[in-house]
Amino acid sequence: MKKIIVYDFDGTLTPFPMPKLEFLEKCGIKNGLLDKEFNRRVIEISERNSVDRYKALYESILSLLKEKNIRLDNKTLSLGSDKVIYNKGVEEFLEYLNNNGVSNYLLSSGIKPFLYNVSIAPFFKDIYATTFKYIDDIVVNVDFLMSDVNKVEAIKDIIKVNNLKDCRDIIYIGDGLTDYFAMDYVFNNKGTTIFVYKDYNEEYINQMKDITSYVIKNDFSFDKELVTTIKKLCDL
Repeated sequence: MKKIIVYDFDGTLTPFPMPKLEFLEKCGIKNGLLDKEFNRRVIEISERNSVDRYKALYESILSLLKEKNIRLDNKTLSLGSDKVIYNKGVEEFLEYLNNNGVSNYLLSSGIKPFLYNVSIAPFFKDIYATTFKYIDDIVVNVDFLMSDVNKVEAIKDIIKVNNLKDCRDIIYIGDGLTDYFAMDYVFNNKGTTIFVYKDYNEEYINQMKDITSYVIKNDFSFDKELVTTIKKLCDL
């Protein structure tokens, strides 16, 4: 019987692979992290400074906000957290699991202050995400970067705080290649992994198939395959 579920956020619990981040609109970037020009900037920083994409992303965000003279505090980081759109049934299902003894954990490369303010935050036992360093409540740098590899360390921490020996009591749910390391660790340590999709992408699924227990559409409605599968795994 599974008693812990670890979720990726963007694309898994939401319909979008990346958050819009409302504070980027203040900088003139209307499509947030999906903006082509902004992503070109991230790639340039990544290549110029020889850093990974996540580090380059946050360097881009911080430098852009500084250029625009925008105060970057937790209030700014959390803009739009009250407007997040979720996949069908997400809120009801998380509440149901909470009320039936299953522990939910959120694991994301996204911004922790933002995620702490989304409407579903109370349904999670803990939220693992990217954090920042502050001076007088103003963000000055990244403190901890939740990269693809660091997701594995977060899962190890979940195992530790729950006094587990391995992942046999854990389900990991993710939607993309950024979940590869996490799913690989859970799958190869006796856990269960579920790859969810909005639109079936055979290329992605083939890359993940050796570390995936189930491939299911990301609809969390109670009468759909995803929920019925999870309920069976959790003996609910």
